[in-house]
Amino acid sequence: MTDLNAWLQKNGLCAENILYIYRKDRKTVIQRTDGEEFALFVSVHSVLSALPERDFLSISKGTVVCRSHIVNISNDGVYTMSDGRTFQGRKRDMSSHRRLSAEIGLTNTKHRPLSMLEKCSLLDNMPLAFCVIELVFNEDGHGVDFIFRYCNAEMANVEGVPVEEMLNRSFYKVFPNGDKKWLVSYADIALNGTKHTLHDYSPEIGKNLIIHCYQPEPGYCACVLQVADQ
Repeated sequence: MTDLNAWLQKNGLCAENILYIYRKDRKTVIQRTDGEEFALFVSVHSVLSALPERDFLSISKGTVVCRSHIVNISNDGVYTMSDGRTFQGRKRDMSSHRRLSAEIGLTNTKHRPLSMLEKCSLLDNMPLAFCVIELVFNEDGHGVDFIFRYCNAEMANVEGVPVEEMLNRSFYKVFPNGDKKWLVSYADIALNGTKHTLHDYSPEIGKNLIIHCYQPEPGYCACVLQVADQ
């Protein structure tokens, strides 16, 4: 067993639970299906070589995806993964993306209802900050954390954090000084389907925010954020 194989095994990483692999800040990042990510100083090719070839695809330089977690491949080669993350495939040969789509049975995806996170991709360039968070509850049913499952580009502008550094990460890992006051309202929305409009100061980013919240699916809270007039 190589050192890399041993490292993958130690961290519980295998073909069945890896969503995708990509380069970021000169590191290779492995995204697991439970939302946890792992970064290491080896090439993407090295990681790919340690995994079953039939299960993973290199769709661009520095990006590898798990075949079974691809939910859509657009005509212009954009891959949508099961967690809502999108990656641009190679642009030199668009026909290869269409062939792959047919090969793995995605040809008729236009007839398949889109998942909640797939629908969110329509809001990538919306001029209002938008995110979808998944609530984490303790044994007593109290909200203790939330995980960013979708963030659009404007959300990154408002929060001052790149989308890839928020997506599938705990709020309190992204913002260690995060205020717990948001949890009560978010948990109520995720559990009971209520709607809230929050007006409050966000110490995490030093801004007054207006946040319109609703439940897109049980267990989740969707938020439209606006920076209040100073």
